[in-house]
Amino acid sequence: MKKFAVVTLFPEVIDCWLQSSVIGRARGRVFDVLYVNPRDFAKDKYRSVDDYMFGGGSGMLMKYDVLKPALDHAKTLLQNPLVVALSAGGKVLNQEICMSLSSYEGDMLFLCGHYEGMDDRILDHVDLELSVGDYVLSGGELGAAVVMEAVVRLLPGFVEKSENVKKESFTNGLLEEPQFTRPREYEGKEVPEVLRSGHHERIELWKREQRIKRTLLQRPDLIMSAKLEPTDLDVLRRVLADMEKVKKAVFGE
Repeated sequence: MKKFAVVTLFPEVIDCWLQSSVIGRARGRVFDVLYVNPRDFAKDKYRSVDDYMFGGGSGMLMKYDVLKPALDHAKTLLQNPLVVALSAGGKVLNQEICMSLSSYEGDMLFLCGHYEGMDDRILDHVDLELSVGDYVLSGGELGAAVVMEAVVRLLPGFVEKSENVKKESFTNGLLEEPQFTRPREYEGKEVPEVLRSGHHERIELWKREQRIKRTLLQRPDLIMSAKLEPTDLDVLRRVLADMEKVKKAVFGE
């Protein structure tokens, strides 16, 4: 079973999420999470974990002499842990990174900063810095939860049919196709006929076309790095040709 340890001042932020939905049901069966609070390693009577910056600057930084012993203690709770710091300067999380992390044989340790961040010396003890996006959060806890969920759902045993996970958005660089459920018709909106046809080859072709079309329209940046099969390339050419026809019909070019 994969173990995660989180060095955080606010374990309740993550624990609240862990008690819900499929993640909550998988905890204790597929993975488990431990917490280490840096405040337990503070050296003064006030249990201070932050201080002013050398050289000036607004806000406070988490102290190295508190973070380092907390990190060292967390490592003793795990087997061969990969230490991950949530950082605005880290690699931006994507599905490829999540897949790589899910295949890591050891445990994982997340280091969550707060306030204006962490004393930079702690990064000498970090294996990987990750960012969940180009925006700013008050702390690393939500980012750690995002990384954990994205990794945990790829672990063996998380879902009954692991094939379903392999078909999700970003797994092959494309967005998922539109999906529908009952009722077949509601307020004049119907499920596409092809999905009701029972013709598996037509359905799979439609899905491939829709994945490529949706990616082209919504995330064209993904197409260049998508892992396309030869049949996908044929579909891509056809979709691009159809889009060019529409362009000419609309703009007369």
